[in-house]
Amino acid sequence: MRARVDAIAAIAAAEVRSAIAARLVQCFGLLFALLALAIAVAGLGASGQVMVQGFVRTAVSLLMLALYLLPLLGLVLGAGAFGAEHGGVELLLAQPISRGTVFAGRALGLAAVLAAIGAAGFGLAGVVVAIAAGTAGALGYLLVAGGSIAVGLAGLGLGVLIGTLARRRSAAVGMALAAWFCLAVLYDFAAIGVLQFTGNGEPGPVLVVLLALNPIDGVRALAMAGLGADVLMGPTGAAVVRLLGPGGGAAFILASLLGALALPLAAGRALHARRDY
Repeated sequence: MRARVDAIAAIAAAEVRSAIAARLVQCFGLLFALLALAIAVAGLGASGQVMVQGFVRTAVSLLMLALYLLPLLGLVLGAGAFGAEHGGVELLLAQPISRGTVFAGRALGLAAVLAAIGAAGFGLAGVVVAIAAGTAGALGYLLVAGGSIAVGLAGLGLGVLIGTLARRRSAAVGMALAAWFCLAVLYDFAAIGVLQFTGNGEPGPVLVVLLALNPIDGVRALAMAGLGADVLMGPTGAAVVRLLGPGGGAAFILASLLGALALPLAAGRALHARRDY
């Protein structure tokens, strides 16, 4: 058991080094950090001085950015790394270790890279806000950061599954981009149509199911409700808060997020064990 843990750790460390050396990860990390810092600094006030938002307002603004960028990074990172053309896989599989160990180490390394990028962006913005505006609302900010990183990891799991299914890395990345577009953009339009056809357009149990089926929308609704930002959505936001309250809607969405994290990885591991390299 100890040997397997050591092997997973060694493979994960190698995957981290490989990912960090990639221009994609460097650019994403820098972009997310700079945008997070820009969001924390709200702009010029009436006095001509730079105004820094508090944690709650920063969390609401940064949530929208993170729920688009982190899943995109996860999908592309997982699909590219597990594409069939990855040359280092043959060398790893030639070692006296199981395919499950190789899969676990590589996935863990990619997850560490994505989590580090998310933590760095939220951390940089959080330090600026704490210094300039105090620590009120910091707990909600941390919960938003954790939820956003979890959605990014769900995207990574789906990207890993796509990579194991594709026969070429370019095809895997293309499929990952298409999946992101469907989840981040098209899904909301489809959900609006479903709500219109299945009821009177008002929030109800169907909305909870739709939120649970898409981690991006589910975490966004939970975060907005937890931060008290549902007022920005008017009566619809108040209805969503009621749905996510004691009735168990929030627990249902959180359970679906765990499924979105675990199920693609389980399917990817099964495919990885049978695929010829």
